[in-house]
Amino acid sequence: MRAWVGVALALAALSSDPPAAPAAAAASVARVDVFAVDARGRFVPTLTPGDFELRENGVLQAIDTATLVKADGRAPAGLALPPIRSEFDEQEAAARPGARLFGIFLDEYHLTPGPDTDRVRDALLRFVDRDLGPGDLVAVVKPLDSIFTIRLTRDLDAVRDALRTVRGRQGDYTPRTAFERDYIAGAPARVDAARAQVTMSALNALVIHLGNMSEGRKSVLLASEGLPPARAHRAFQALPTLDTVIRSASRYNVAIYPLDPAAADGDAEAGPSATLRDLAVQTDGRALVEADAFERGLAGAASDASSYYLLTYRSAHAADGSFLAIDVRVKKPGVTVRARKGYWAMFPDEAKALRFAAEAEAPTAPRPPDLDLPWHASVLIRPWFGLARGTNGKTRVTFVWEPVGRIPGDRSRRTLPARVQFKALSLDGTTVFDGPVLPTGVGSDTPVEDAATRAVFEVPPGRIRLRMSIEDAAAQTIDSDVREIAVRDLNSEVAVGSPEILRARNAVEFRALAADPRATPVVARAFSRTERLLIRFRAYAPGGAPAVTARLLSRFGQPIRDLAVAAPSAPDGQNQIDLPLAAFAPGEYVVEVEASSPAGVAKDMVGFRVTS
Repeated sequence: MRAWVGVALALAALSSDPPAAPAAAAASVARVDVFAVDARGRFVPTLTPGDFELRENGVLQAIDTATLVKADGRAPAGLALPPIRSEFDEQEAAARPGARLFGIFLDEYHLTPGPDTDRVRDALLRFVDRDLGPGDLVAVVKPLDSIFTIRLTRDLDAVRDALRTVRGRQGDYTPRTAFERDYIAGAPARVDAARAQVTMSALNALVIHLGNMSEGRKSVLLASEGLPPARAHRAFQALPTLDTVIRSASRYNVAIYPLDPAAADGDAEAGPSATLRDLAVQTDGRALVEADAFERGLAGAASDASSYYLLTYRSAHAADGSFLAIDVRVKKPGVTVRARKGYWAMFPDEAKALRFAAEAEAPTAPRPPDLDLPWHASVLIRPWFGLARGTNGKTRVTFVWEPVGRIPGDRSRRTLPARVQFKALSLDGTTVFDGPVLPTGVGSDTPVEDAATRAVFEVPPGRIRLRMSIEDAAAQTIDSDVREIAVRDLNSEVAVGSPEILRARNAVEFRALAADPRATPVVARAFSRTERLLIRFRAYAPGGAPAVTARLLSRFGQPIRDLAVAAPSAPDGQNQIDLPLAAFAPGEYVVEVEASSPAGVAKDMVGFRVTS
């Protein structure tokens, strides 16, 4: 699903949990997996919380629990394990005692065809045969696999079949899908850059998917000859980088074990292979790059997932996104430990969202069923959530959506969505909106001015849960979408609401949009040069309207020109930018809006692409 979202999506799971009560809001629960062995290298299973000493950034911490985790992948005696057919099955299987979770990422874009790829494939097949059991859960992912279809399985035959399909493609630029032909084409340097970004995004998605399944240790086996740098930004989108993957792995307790077949002859100290070593060190995995490392290292990965201690403690460190160094020791003589070097603290917006959730949710109240549904992002719709200042300190949220068009080369006969039954709930289960919403934008048969094409409601700043039942023209449910969003507080001294885009294909449409202050915005962010955009946004400041300016920026954030902003005609009206696209060259652009007053400055941005 390609979606632009006017509010940040809350993370599905974090390594730091909200505190048990608002009074403890300054502290959060942190978890560290620890390996303890004796002088002969044997795991020591008899330690208690009092035997450990843990320091965070040099400060001694009080350990709440030291849970011994033992897992071997065996099926419980006398119990037939059911197949995994849905997200519910997957989550239930991951929660079973004894389950080990593995992700195998086959980085075909950075594997050389021939003996190198064969070597890593054969090693992984032997790992499945030798080290995995019927209770283990595995997901096999390649760079171009959809992130929405990642699913763990117990079917080891299916895992073997997936491994046998790996094909090294480093240096081979022949497109094999319509997506590659249309979006990953050009000179080799451009293709390499696009492939690096696709790989990093898919690897990060796999790490997060595993992280959402359980609190214990998860493992990713990464078959690659090195990860070249990936660009951090593409126009208005923030894209995953190596640092993003490391942060995600740290936050979700995922260890990465890179297998580099090209470095098996010993040349792994520099270049792309060095990034694999860094990835292993930073995530408490092991870099399997020496000549005889594959067999021994893969067995070690299975052993690491089988026996460890999970320590929990309450960290009072500020939510500033910084790295927190961890030092774990054992007081018993003759016992040595290995643990992660640390983890990254939450960013302020993440901590704020969790704090609102902790304050809103009564621990003793029964949870409504809607709050326990697993997250699922539908691939059939593009949603947009816009924010504006509401009443009594609340934030007004606007939801609109558009159907996703078919991707070039997609010959499926899927039914197109015609209506969304949209339900928004606060985290205490209170319903703040419940009703049907029709699609908006090009491709919809509904006029853009129809009020039924939007849902509008007001909520206090914080997290809210959204549940969408997607229906076809016959009112039959064809998919669902369940997610949470973090709603910003716009009651600061100076603030800017979410910019919204309206599109007109001719002068008649533009005059109608300009005359209608309630015209419904579009979700699409790709437009042709024959179209004309109307960008609207609200700005707030104490004592009246702030000074408002706007600039057109390039995809890299470089200023192109200032844009004229028409002031609102009513006190609660919107500022307006008239942006004809006839003179634009094809490419990606960003409009930056700014509100300023003696009380401060606030900015927001909206990006779009001109196609032709």
